[in-house]
Amino acid sequence: MRTSSEAAGESESSAQPLRPHRLDDASFAMLCSAGEHLGATRALLDAEYSRRLLLLRLLVDEVSARPAAVGALAPAAEAWDLLARAQRRQPEAVHRLLMDPQTGLWAAHALRRLRGSEASPDPLWADVGQLHALAAAGAVLAGGDFRITVPARAGAVLLPGLGRARLDGAGPWSTAEVSAHDGTVRIRAAEGGPAVCLPVDPAVDAPDWSGTRRISVRHLGLALTLGVDDLARYPVIAGTAVPGRLDDAELSAWRRALDRAWALLVEDHRESAEALAAGLFSLVPLPAAERFRPRSASASEAFGCVMVSAPEPGADEDEAAVELAVTLVHEFRHTLLNGLMHLTTLAEECADLFHAPWRDDPRPLSGVLHGAFAFSGVARFWRDRATRAEGSAAERARFEFALWRRESRATLEALRAHPALTGTGRRLVHGLLASIRSWDTEPVPERVLLLAEQAAAHQRAAWRAHHVRPDEATVRAVAESWLDGGPPPAALPGGSVATDSAGCRLDAFAHLVRLRITDPRTFEAARRGGPRPKDVTPADLAYVAGDLTEATALYAEQTHRPAAWGALGLLLDHDGTAAGRPEVLRAVSRAVTRRAGQAPPPAELAGWLGGARDTGRAHRGSGSTSQFARSSQDTA
Repeated sequence: MRTSSEAAGESESSAQPLRPHRLDDASFAMLCSAGEHLGATRALLDAEYSRRLLLLRLLVDEVSARPAAVGALAPAAEAWDLLARAQRRQPEAVHRLLMDPQTGLWAAHALRRLRGSEASPDPLWADVGQLHALAAAGAVLAGGDFRITVPARAGAVLLPGLGRARLDGAGPWSTAEVSAHDGTVRIRAAEGGPAVCLPVDPAVDAPDWSGTRRISVRHLGLALTLGVDDLARYPVIAGTAVPGRLDDAELSAWRRALDRAWALLVEDHRESAEALAAGLFSLVPLPAAERFRPRSASASEAFGCVMVSAPEPGADEDEAAVELAVTLVHEFRHTLLNGLMHLTTLAEECADLFHAPWRDDPRPLSGVLHGAFAFSGVARFWRDRATRAEGSAAERARFEFALWRRESRATLEALRAHPALTGTGRRLVHGLLASIRSWDTEPVPERVLLLAEQAAAHQRAAWRAHHVRPDEATVRAVAESWLDGGPPPAALPGGSVATDSAGCRLDAFAHLVRLRITDPRTFEAARRGGPRPKDVTPADLAYVAGDLTEATALYAEQTHRPAAWGALGLLLDHDGTAAGRPEVLRAVSRAVTRRAGQAPPPAELAGWLGGARDTGRAHRGSGSTSQFARSSQDTA
């Protein structure tokens, strides 16, 4: 098997990405936009295939230098030769096998284990020996006779891209023989016993055989085919459990959901659909999540794989189709950026943490860049939907477009001058900004713009209240000044970011706006005391309903919740001080309470802190917030 000429001679370390390919200027320009393009996708696929070949070659070379790493299995070179023969006979089939996301996850994991940068309770030979299973799978696809020994885990033999055999009488780790003769493929435990025979179509289940199933949906001549990755050994996200096998009803539900989402993408977002059809390979199904809060993920070594939660049982079909479609676009954009980051460095190592409007937790620079890239595409998706949908669906689309246009732009504006960005990273940020700025003149109703601004401010304030820690000595001094009847501070204390694990579901305002737009009866029922979305309070409902007096009173009763201080800062705003620095409002209130045994009235404290620049009057004035380190800078 051959890698590209550019890849020859390169090597990987645990700290440096492989760079086996270059991206031409035209393809890079396509990536520097809020859209998904087939040309850029194909270029990244070519690069990723070259990288996979290089990963495998590196793995084989390292294992060959450490023969004991394969245990009782055949030398790695023999497995490599079998795979190479399969590639010569059926290059397209082996290409698909090597591009399978599980192949990328396994190869990277095995190489890290060989180099000592990752630990595992599994024996090394079992991980390394997946090379032999990969070769067996390739040989099955290519046809012809062969014989090879592969690892078996608890009696299960996983042939990548094909399926899993269940053998009798095996221990936690053992071996099995995979052989083919006259078109029949058999898998037999090393200890003996009955063989498992693969069906002619390995995707079909058979006795003691679970095939890797695929869902193929087609609309207006464009097809999307995804392997259902419910047999995986290597999780997409390290440390998480691999999914269980879907039953027939669950598989049918996924097929129906994908069929509806794909029809929507093909009809209304054709350019994106063409890119997804080329670059998505597998789906890891997750259980259903909350309404408007689908769970999804992707990983750099699993190019073309999306983890996504199933639609809610009983959900409106049109709403579920839109939710699944935008989630596929969102995760596919992460896949594209992962592919680009395999080829070039976008940002140098950086210890700063940032506010990301789409996340509850503080994020590193690379994570914020990933999110900005993904959500610029999400904004474009909703922009297109706003021109095609009707009724409440159109209103929802306008809100989402206004929100994510605003948040993506603000985040990119904050990132564009960051010194850790490389020249390529800056070009990417500037290109994304140009895309988003081109939408500035697109009309959005004033009421929708206001809701988007309120949702963004609410999330940001809650985030700050949870994660930003003001300087404690300065907070104590401010509290003493309040208790002594003195003036507010000349400047509010600086602070730093410290992740608060309790900071969850900080998007309550946006979540309720979506509910109010699309399901006003359920929203009003919640206002009257009915079931509420998780972690949503009556104060949040009052705020979104526009009853600010009630919202203020209710939040003032919830000051044990950091997010309540974020909302209070907005509602008690005095020229932006309390709204912009709710963490200071919260910290000073707690310091006063500890010192005096009684909490100060939030409105009075907010008004006093709002006078931080007017040092001549006690409890009044206006203050400028100090600029603290980049680790706590705003991005929206």
